[in-house]
Amino acid sequence: MYPQSGWKLSNTREVGLGKNKKRKARLYLSKIGFFTLIVHRVFPESQVCQVCVKLNPSGRIHVIFLVEEPESQEQSSKEPGKAVGVDLGITRLATLSDGRFLENPRPLERSLEKIRIIQKKLSRKRFLSANWLKTKKRLAREYEHVKDFRRDLFFKLGCLLAQDYDLLVLEDLDTEGLIQKGETRTRRMRLYDSSFSELRRCLEWVFQKQGKTVLAVPSYNSSRECFLCGRINQSLTLEDRVFHCPYCSFTLDRDLNASLVLLKRAGWVPPFWCACGTPPSTSPTLPRVGEAWCGYEVGSPVRKGGVSSRGFLLPL
Repeated sequence: MYPQSGWKLSNTREVGLGKNKKRKARLYLSKIGFFTLIVHRVFPESQVCQVCVKLNPSGRIHVIFLVEEPESQEQSSKEPGKAVGVDLGITRLATLSDGRFLENPRPLERSLEKIRIIQKKLSRKRFLSANWLKTKKRLAREYEHVKDFRRDLFFKLGCLLAQDYDLLVLEDLDTEGLIQKGETRTRRMRLYDSSFSELRRCLEWVFQKQGKTVLAVPSYNSSRECFLCGRINQSLTLEDRVFHCPYCSFTLDRDLNASLVLLKRAGWVPPFWCACGTPPSTSPTLPRVGEAWCGYEVGSPVRKGGVSSRGFLLPL
């Protein structure tokens, strides 16, 4: 870690063409020497107050420039215009109250077989030998890929939501309690893989950076509560993917009903399409992919027990 002195950035240039275009620079660190950097963001060098060099177990080196900026305390006096409720889950990572959803990519589960093979090779190497260090670095790169994939997805989701909405309503989940109550090993691993706590931190950071509001509401019985009448369906199980209220015969997709309940608990009345069955409006950046949205309409097949649905997928 270097304060305002002991480092120097020089020879900043752009190399490559098209998608391969990069911005490179030479960094001098006292007592270490010169490094060639790939600069991802443009920043004022005169306002840099600290330089931190981070070495990952995979061998990748990151140089972090801490820049002083005047803190903006501008808070809009007007109320947020548009709000969205987000229900988190294992099958669908995030289900929005406007009918869109994001499937859970499960990066750790997809890379688990490769990680097991590398781990087995590592156990057969002699401890601290050259091949052992090489295999250990390869294993660290695989774990780092899972971490980077997950964080990149979370920040992209946050940017997409921050473009369309002023208020984000999340459920206040006890992630550790959910993992401890997991009935099977696979379910506990998928809860770890979903990283609900990290997803919440990323979404809160993106919204607060743009001066927007994030609310966390209690998640107790959010999946069993009926959005229309507010009563609890005690017979609902994890295998039931469609919510059916035994009191008012309201039928809706389980995750969508939970996201609407979260929005209702925050004191916001969802748009009129939730009650009349009109398809939700969609952003042009979110393509329509299939059947996932369920509506309620007087005289529709939904009220008689059928399910009509629409679905939208967030691009990765």
